[in-house]
Amino acid sequence: MPRIAVIDRDLCKPKECYRECLRFCPLVRNKVMAIEINEELQRPIIKENLCVGCGICVKKCPFSAITIVNLPEEIERECVHQYGANGFRLYRLPPPRRGQVLGLIGPNGTGKTTILRILAGDLIPNLGNVELRPTKDDVVRFF
Repeated sequence: MPRIAVIDRDLCKPKECYRECLRFCPLVRNKVMAIEINEELQRPIIKENLCVGCGICVKKCPFSAITIVNLPEEIERECVHQYGANGFRLYRLPPPRRGQVLGLIGPNGTGKTTILRILAGDLIPNLGNVELRPTKDDVVRFF
């Protein structure tokens, strides 16, 4: 089952913690590097393809900066936009209909502004690929 690991950069304080996420991860303890420390940022990066979703890192993080979300298989291919490794991901877009009002409601940080920027053409979605920027033709083929 695929999963998303999100590390909130505002809550993660690497200078004030003892890297509990790394120390208590059962995979890392068995020499499978599911969590690594980014040398530039000094923050953890969770490799989602290796993570088993046990949730120990979520419970052990003293700042509650880690969230692990398990996904059904089919939604993984529908990622529209992603903000960096272990960052926010947006799945699917609401279909606007001619002559009708589209309302977006939800809590802060759920992607409402990102959806509006994509629909307005201000932001070209990266289709879940952070390294390569897709062309407009790639985006048209995706939808």
